Amino acid sequence: MKYMKRKILNLAILSLSLAFVNINVWGQETVLKLDLETALRIAHDNNPTIKIADIEIQRVDYAKKEAIGALLPSLNAVGQYTDNVMKQVMFMPESFSALMGGQKYMEMGYKNSYSGVLSTQIPIVNFTLWQNIKNKQNDIDIIIEKSRASKIEMTKQVKDAYFGVLLSKSSLKVLEQSHKNALETLKNIENSYKQGVVSEYDFIRAQVNVNNLNPILINAKNGVELATMQLRMILSLPAEQIIETQETLESFNDNIALFSEINKETALSQNSDLKILDYNINGLKNQLKLINTQHLPMLSASGNYIYQTQSEDFKFKEYNWVSSASIGLQLTVPLFSGMQKVNQAKQVKMAIKGLQLQREYAKDGINLQIQAALNQMKAAKEQLNVNKDAINQAKRGYEIAKVRYQVGSGTILELNDSELSLTQSSLNYQQSLYNFLSAQANVEKIMGSIK
Repeated sequence: MKYMKRKILNLAILSLSLAFVNINVWGQETVLKLDLETALRIAHDNNPTIKIADIEIQRVDYAKKEAIGALLPSLNAVGQYTDNVMKQVMFMPESFSALMGGQKYMEMGYKNSYSGVLSTQIPIVNFTLWQNIKNKQNDIDIIIEKSRASKIEMTKQVKDAYFGVLLSKSSLKVLEQSHKNALETLKNIENSYKQGVVSEYDFIRAQVNVNNLNPILINAKNGVELATMQLRMILSLPAEQIIETQETLESFNDNIALFSEINKETALSQNSDLKILDYNINGLKNQLKLINTQHLPMLSASGNYIYQTQSEDFKFKEYNWVSSASIGLQLTVPLFSGMQKVNQAKQVKMAIKGLQLQREYAKDGINLQIQAALNQMKAAKEQLNVNKDAINQAKRGYEIAKVRYQVGSGTILELNDSELSLTQSSLNYQQSLYNFLSAQANVEKIMGSIK
């Protein structure tokens, strides 16, 4: 008995220990290490719009199979029982009526009637069905392109959000360095002030400079958090998920080195908006063909097999069942339908002209977008080169101003101004790098790139 109690106690302690371990494991916050490629993969896997588009592709594919099924033979079986409460009658001529004792009509059939019918219908020549199948393929192409457009749009959003996080982090890093420099300057001036080497004014100016940077630094930290929240939302990640980016804006310097002119014709051929318009135009053309096929004759074959009997009672074993069968061809030639088909065709033709005109306007607009994005990329590239030189010059100026102040030939205003110039040139460099990557992402979207 004591052994059993001890065993139960040990099991209870073990269970509590395991539970405590599980709580600790689940309580730990997992960090998602993220680069651009991983972010794009997560977005494409989690995005509900893309999932819906994939479902639509399957739906339209089933619709195409349904259209193909209309070309196959149809087979139907029908069983029927009829209770002839009042039987049908057949009227007889006067001469035959005289032979029947003056009776002018006679009842036909029996009270109970049973029949089983097996019928089939086979389309042989049906231009409408054939054209409908072709139309379904165009519907599939439209859905596939819309799915690709969703991925392209999602890629652009992810890149903008991801580069936004990198820009906010790099800006925060620059400001933290500026704050560090200001604190170092304040410490040196405070020591010199206590020794009576510098004036109280210089000490106060150094304190003000540090205090002015504090709210800017707080705003930069909030900017990082806000940009990260936006990226987390686009990736459909939970709010508590911690994200750690593995890249910086400088990681994409190769993009700038590989930058070259864009072939506009190639860009237009892959643009998703134009391709969807093209598919819509083809869809209307197919609809016009479908309407025109309704003027053409249709040929179909049919077959029937009937198994039936009739009786006055319900003695099923004594029933006499008889069979009959027939096959035939049916040719349908449309002659006149009140000009409905003609007017339908005219409506579709006008819709085609409208879409073609819309495509031309869209093409001009896309050309303008491409040129604007290319100009932005060129401007950002040129600005990057200028900002690189500005950073080097600002660093040199800051070092000179610091030495000048230390030897007493410079002023605190010169030192603060040189430090501010260094911070501003560093921020300008990061901003121009972000502008280039953002413009490049816009060009890739116009060109229909998913990567």
